Amino acid sequence: MKNNPKVSVIVPVYNVEKYLRQCIDSIVVQSLVDIEMIIVNDGSTDGSLAIMKEYADKDDRITIIDKPNEGYGKSVNCGLDKASGKYIGIVESDDWIEPMMYEVLYGQAEKHDADVVKARFIPFDDKTGEDKSVSLFPLPSDGVVNPREKPVVFMMLPSIWSGIYNRKFLVEQKIRFLESPGASYQDIGFSFKVWAMAERVFLTQTPLLHYRLHAEQSIRNKDKAFCVCDEFKEIDRYMKDKAELSRKLEQIYNRVKYGFYMWNYICLEGETRADFTKVFAEEFAPVLKRGTLNFGTTSQDRVELEKIIDPHSVWVKCKYIVIKMFRCLIRTHIHNGHKEIRLWFGRVTIRKTPLIFKGMK
Repeated sequence: MKNNPKVSVIVPVYNVEKYLRQCIDSIVVQSLVDIEMIIVNDGSTDGSLAIMKEYADKDDRITIIDKPNEGYGKSVNCGLDKASGKYIGIVESDDWIEPMMYEVLYGQAEKHDADVVKARFIPFDDKTGEDKSVSLFPLPSDGVVNPREKPVVFMMLPSIWSGIYNRKFLVEQKIRFLESPGASYQDIGFSFKVWAMAERVFLTQTPLLHYRLHAEQSIRNKDKAFCVCDEFKEIDRYMKDKAELSRKLEQIYNRVKYGFYMWNYICLEGETRADFTKVFAEEFAPVLKRGTLNFGTTSQDRVELEKIIDPHSVWVKCKYIVIKMFRCLIRTHIHNGHKEIRLWFGRVTIRKTPLIFKGMK
């Protein structure tokens, strides 16, 4: 393998023999030839390791790390330790990428001297075999941004696998993954650290990765219920000696944390949800009291949080019912690239909105 390739591509693998060939095939045929692949076998018990060895025998750019099952974060960190490329890419082993992905990302990284280059991705419904459109926070127009000056960057889906990261930047800023068991939410802490420390980020509207959505994907079990909490504890640890930066990012940190906690809350059920709700309320009651959570222009999020913190408050229940009734009178509609609000008494176009992934099949 050539030393110091342009991009080191890390592929963490655990029991994905069904999809692994498609993933590896999409990387070995990259138009950017000067890459290395570090495939990390996280104790797979199926035929994944045999497939990796088959490809490694044919392509000397491939290195295999075979280790016991220790989780996603540990696997990627092992890849980071082994990587020698100028930039780091991460591809999950059930996804696949466009043939020119790393040529595009590397070219923009070099052109703009970027710490990070990040692209859009295409969700793929594994059940239907079709690409899907999802509501993403809008990326700024193609160009370089400093995330601390453009907080919307923090609000994008983490999607760590649709970009590349300057390896020197990651090493100098000591940005790594939390080595928690399993594979739940580890992208949150990594992404927040990256956005908090990066000076130059190039964001491109071009979708370059196909992200596989599994029907069985779920966090409705007790083992994973509090993984999201672990990620924000890791962010707290990382930011502990960065007091000034922590104060500057407090509002956006709380907003990001609220969003993921709410997502987790919605996905959980029964006793597990009840246990998580207690933690949710305990951590956010002081935040709400301090006024360090910006809900933007909508009041619904605030009332949802108030209901979690004080579910027996009559006043909160009344506000919640009023908002629900009002929302029953409203529905949004996308027509000819315009987002419309439809009320019972008519229709109002509120802003022009691009249709995400239109025509990308």
